[in-house]
Amino acid sequence: MSELQPGNSIHRYEILKVLGSGAFGVVYLVQHKTLGYQVVVKEYLPQALAHRVQGRVVPLQANVEDVFEQSLLRFKQECETLLTLNHPNIVYVYDCFYDGGTAYMVMHKETGNTLWDSYAQQVQQQQRALRWQQLARIMPGVLQGLTYMHQRELIHRDIKPGNIFLRAGSQIHPLLIDFGAVKVGRGYSSAYAQNTPVYAALEQDYDIHPIGPWTDVHALGVMLTELLTGQRPLSAYERQQQVTAGGVDPIVSLINDIIERESAELGHALLQATQLHPQQRLQSIEELQRALPH
Repeated sequence: MSELQPGNSIHRYEILKVLGSGAFGVVYLVQHKTLGYQVVVKEYLPQALAHRVQGRVVPLQANVEDVFEQSLLRFKQECETLLTLNHPNIVYVYDCFYDGGTAYMVMHKETGNTLWDSYAQQVQQQQRALRWQQLARIMPGVLQGLTYMHQRELIHRDIKPGNIFLRAGSQIHPLLIDFGAVKVGRGYSSAYAQNTPVYAALEQDYDIHPIGPWTDVHALGVMLTELLTGQRPLSAYERQQQVTAGGVDPIVSLINDIIERESAELGHALLQATQLHPQQRLQSIEELQRALPH
């Protein structure tokens, strides 16, 4: 087990519990050892590349050392960039530090649940997907947070219901979380970048097309299609395979269901957002915002 355990220390914090772990990192609830406040810390610990040996994170094998170091450098750069962000719809990053061979991101502790949790709860209790009326209250904050990021040449690259946090309170307040896949500026390849295949655009798997705001637009379109239909679309790669074989993009049938249940305006916006070829897609969050029903 590579995760640090409750009672362990990292930097000036004591670990209270492991909140979660994934392919690219571990998230801890921690407490400042002298001041007593609690924050969330994300540790860069890619399972396929590294493990912890005698308190240090080291590459699993010599042949992945370069990849590990490049990815660690990107994590550091991204964390330092996120320190400059200050937006009400983006989780607040307090600090970055480097210790034990890896890097850590310190974030504000939030109470609430994710959009995916809310969706799953409704499906379980009411046996139905979400309606646009519900999502229309959440989307403005999500779009504002992404617009702010894109203006600073940051692309999230892993937008999904599990990465949209709904802060507990009397009003719905969405926050973009989990910036492990963020692309800083323009240019570097998406190789070894974290993403979730069902939401990821074709350009995230192939370096033929550049990554940009349209990449997050695709993820939003797929996410909304799933939440409104209760059905998970095929990945962009699988959709492309069917189109190449002479078929129709299978996401079209799901969007047709949305047109019947909701509106042609919403369906048309989602169709434009989920185009496989990035140049045929809505190019910005502002374009998506104008296309969605108000």
